[in-house]
Amino acid sequence: MFTRVPALLLLASAVQFVAAAETTTELKPMRIIANAVRAQAIVEAVNPATREVKLIGADNRRFTVVADEQVRNFDQIRPRDRVNVEYLESVAITVLPAGAAAPPAAASEVEVAPSGDKPGIEGVEVAEITATIASIDRESRTATLVLPDGEARTVRVGEEARLDLVDVGDRVRVTTTRAIAIAVTPPPD
Repeated sequence: MFTRVPALLLLASAVQFVAAAETTTELKPMRIIANAVRAQAIVEAVNPATREVKLIGADNRRFTVVADEQVRNFDQIRPRDRVNVEYLESVAITVLPAGAAAPPAAASEVEVAPSGDKPGIEGVEVAEITATIASIDRESRTATLVLPDGEARTVRVGEEARLDLVDVGDRVRVTTTRAIAIAVTPPPD
């Protein structure tokens, strides 16, 4: 189950990069920031009536989670099972020249374990927002962006951003991709 989520995240990032390359006719900045977290816990107890699972983390901290109805095969979770969690998030910031093609729509996908397998779930969610650059103050490194609903926001621009490649009228697309995979595995023999 875990092998597909990193691949989905990389695929989403690659699609964003290729889409940006195909729609721009001139060089514009792009940046992708990614973060990954992996964790494992051991099942200490299961309460089928409340769908609560008591876990012990790698740091010996105890905590309880409630599995919603999306978690199939809940009745197969047993004490000493391992719960493996992998969470990935990336944010891609792309500057598109004025008049460039509209970005693709946001999407999400969730997949649960088939009946009979140990419980697990994985999913990918992609959200996008595109704003138009109304003004740029290169000296103070700020830009005023107009959001799709017409609201204007002034944002600080990081030192690493190439403001010399950005113009008023360009659009800034922020794409957030989140992927999560949770799998329950039996304890080692």
